[in-house]
Amino acid sequence: MRVLHLTDTHIGTRRRVHGAPAGWERAHDHQLAMERALEPAMRGEVDLVVHSGDLFNRSSPPADDAWWTWRTLSSLAEKVPVVVCAGNHERKGLTRHLPTNVDNLRVVDRAERIEIAGLSLGVVAYARTARAWAERAEKVCKGGVDLLIAHQAFDGSRVPGFTFTAGRQKDTIGAAHLPDGVKHVLAGHIHPRQALRVGGVQVVHPGSTERTSFSERYETKGTAIWSRVDGKWDFAFQDLETRPMVVIDREEDLGLVREGALVSVRADPWEELAGRCQDMGALVVHRNLRKAEADALVEDDQIGLPLGAVAYLPTYRALREK
Repeated sequence: MRVLHLTDTHIGTRRRVHGAPAGWERAHDHQLAMERALEPAMRGEVDLVVHSGDLFNRSSPPADDAWWTWRTLSSLAEKVPVVVCAGNHERKGLTRHLPTNVDNLRVVDRAERIEIAGLSLGVVAYARTARAWAERAEKVCKGGVDLLIAHQAFDGSRVPGFTFTAGRQKDTIGAAHLPDGVKHVLAGHIHPRQALRVGGVQVVHPGSTERTSFSERYETKGTAIWSRVDGKWDFAFQDLETRPMVVIDREEDLGLVREGALVSVRADPWEELAGRCQDMGALVVHRNLRKAEADALVEDDQIGLPLGAVAYLPTYRALREK
């Protein structure tokens, strides 16, 4: 038994980019990353595909991105069973945008126990509080499941400059929130790949499939392949090729720029340095936000966060408001 686990594809991501070819959008990178992530399934090398949330970048994705995703998942389900769990970016639900009548495709907006591909899965979508999540998980995992699918931060999950701790953030899951009979959690929500233990439970975040923020520019992106042999589960991370990102803090950093790289210019003179990056074939995002301008940030402006600022924006806002 082999399970392909991907998460946080953020289809429909839009960014203002200078110097891009006609018709190109940053959204194309996220579509390409998802296609690459699904290649093992399309080749028939896995028995199940699990997407653990933030399939889309927005709760109401652009129609063309929703249609692309509909077609992609419908075609995938013709080859292998697929389970998709809603994340925090899908707070209005996924079933508004995805087919619910396609054989082998299960879309979960809240919490369900699913029997599929010979496995029992507990699937619990993002919840605003750990208590609400725990109540839902307890119901769908009663009696034990083979795997639990979730889109939450867990105690010890890390993003640049921040570690999640149960009890400090209202939606972070700790050992006390995990139901009995669960040994492995296939998790989304955290973009840097990582594996941790919460109590006696193994939690694996394969991370996002494409970089969404410049704070992720050094991270390797990809998926995880889970294998069950003689009743025991194990996993291995799988790397994906992604678009390189470069930050220009000073003129000397221009030596890092390569054709096709996504560049954030944080030095002055901005116009001159941005123009030189474009001359080298780079794609330059809009002028990077200063910390003093952070009050204007919205969820889709993650790419403008300076390195060192927490890319997990709800927490970043909460810390700023204190």
